[in-house]
Amino acid sequence: MSLRSRLTTAFLVVVLGPVLVGAVFVAAVMSHLADSRGEALADSAVTMVDSTLGTICERIQASAAAVALNYRSGGEANAAEMAQLVVDRSVVDGVVFSSIAAAGREGGTDIGVEAPEGSWVDCGETAAYAGADPIVALGAQAEVRNTDGSTAAFSAFRVVDQEFLGRLARVADADIILQDSRSDPLEAGGADAGRWDYSDSFLPLSIGTVATDVTPMYWTLAAMVTASAVCAVGLAAWLARSTTRPLAELSAAAERVSEGDLNVRVPVHGRDEVAQLALTFNRMTAQTQAYVQALTASRDQMRGQLGRLGQTLTATLDLDRILEVILDTAMVTAGAEAGVIMLVDVDDADQLRERAGEGDLGLDQPASIRLGEGIVGAIAAGGVPAHGRIVDGKFEDRVRADTEPDARTIAAVPFRGRQPVDMLGGRPEADYGAPRTDAGVLGVLVLYNRVAGEDFEPGDVDTLRTFAGQASVAVENVLLHRQAERLSLTDPLTGLWNYRFMQTSLRREAERCRRYQRPSALLAIDLDRFKDVNDTYGHPVGDQVLIELARRITAQIREVDLAFRHGGEEFMVLLPETDAVGASVVAERLGRAVNVRGFKVNDASGGRELNVTVSIGVAVLGEHADTATGVLAAADEALYAAKAAGRDTWRVAV
Repeated sequence: MSLRSRLTTAFLVVVLGPVLVGAVFVAAVMSHLADSRGEALADSAVTMVDSTLGTICERIQASAAAVALNYRSGGEANAAEMAQLVVDRSVVDGVVFSSIAAAGREGGTDIGVEAPEGSWVDCGETAAYAGADPIVALGAQAEVRNTDGSTAAFSAFRVVDQEFLGRLARVADADIILQDSRSDPLEAGGADAGRWDYSDSFLPLSIGTVATDVTPMYWTLAAMVTASAVCAVGLAAWLARSTTRPLAELSAAAERVSEGDLNVRVPVHGRDEVAQLALTFNRMTAQTQAYVQALTASRDQMRGQLGRLGQTLTATLDLDRILEVILDTAMVTAGAEAGVIMLVDVDDADQLRERAGEGDLGLDQPASIRLGEGIVGAIAAGGVPAHGRIVDGKFEDRVRADTEPDARTIAAVPFRGRQPVDMLGGRPEADYGAPRTDAGVLGVLVLYNRVAGEDFEPGDVDTLRTFAGQASVAVENVLLHRQAERLSLTDPLTGLWNYRFMQTSLRREAERCRRYQRPSALLAIDLDRFKDVNDTYGHPVGDQVLIELARRITAQIREVDLAFRHGGEEFMVLLPETDAVGASVVAERLGRAVNVRGFKVNDASGGRELNVTVSIGVAVLGEHADTATGVLAAADEALYAAKAAGRDTWRVAV
């Protein structure tokens, strides 16, 4: 049996049977829907009437309250003016002033429609009407206590009459009957009600809605079933014939795609589902071809980024530049809209600060966060990578800090050092970018908002691990380089700057003094009779004395001041922006800091305390000399003068 014959037979069997069953089902559904629609119309009408009455009551209550408020603030005249306003604007039909004789008016005053006689329904009550008199109005009352203790009352109302019910009926598109004590009840509407419901939320009302007659729909359904049966036979043959040819073309095209030919396209016949299938197939092959081209371009871009990254890592020690390249490459790889690399602060090991950032982070200043705080701080402190969606400022159980970017999605990977890097014991003026590390957290690499609003995936985190590892290597390499640089400029025994760095600093300071005409002082410090200490107790004890002296010197100077070991037992201190008077004060303070208490040392015989003094020479750039060599010689001459004066003192250069 051919495909066309099978399609014809299957169509007749599969279509005609369900059509008959469906017709019976549809008839039952129509009957049910008619009942449901009638119930829904009734519920809607009741809801609309209750809502409308509720709105009217709110306006009545608000009007009474407004009149009372104006009476309190401005007296009866203001109250009458407000009452006239709400009546003129048809908010209420009338306002009744009562019990205000103590305020200067005898009896009550009505504004608007005259208050009707009969039962009023208080808008503040929810109980059903049970009065003996006909309902004539909806009302609300507000009271104000006068200064003499009397009470003024204001009642706002809407008249309940045929016109009132007519407006309710038009709003609800229903028939409405007021069920009060009237022998001939008020009624309004023209909905030809076939179904009635009752509501007593504000007024006792019977609400009628239209009933649905589905008999004509049954005849229509029968006609449609008959027409469908007639058409099914003809359509079966046409469907079989029109379907087989496009399917054969699709099969041939799919075969060519499986062989790698993405340029193949299927002819489109008509606009039916098979034609849509052909269009979809063509779009699929076109998009696949575009994806292949995009992947090829992305691969080439990735190669370029990785080449750029490799060149940067090998050709520069600029930490910020390295981190920018790492972040840029990570963002391209993971498809992120923004990102940041944060490192542990050099001066505060619990503080993360931004060192590289790309994209719109929504912050006025570089991002910063304390370890353990916020989303990034918690991830960095935990040391475990994380990714996911940020909802209402929360990621899992972590709440975003104010100093963090406000993003939709996040992927973060902390990175650690591989080996300890000692950055303590003095450092150059430049910021090294990270504190001493003992294979702990160096920083964190964070990406925000993946393109197209998608979430980051576990594979993105694995990729970030690679870039975080490169970031940690870059940071450590820079730290090691700067550690080596520091060691070349510091004295290994005392940790102070060495003679080489002193020469550089003095030349720089001399140039600054010449340019800006600002003085800078140099102190030459020498231990008195230090040779006796070495000869008596040995060089290890002498080294302890030198170390303690360096510690006391650094404790007495400012952060901007520089302390050097000139050689042997001689030290130098450079005091920027300091004249001879200020330098003399520092020299006096240093002398007292040295001789105020003994130096505790340990030798072969145990611990002992040595009394140590220093002699100090003071010279000022711009006053005693204009060059580095000159000020150094002047300070030495002043030091010799202090020695000649009996030691344990200081002298200023002549």
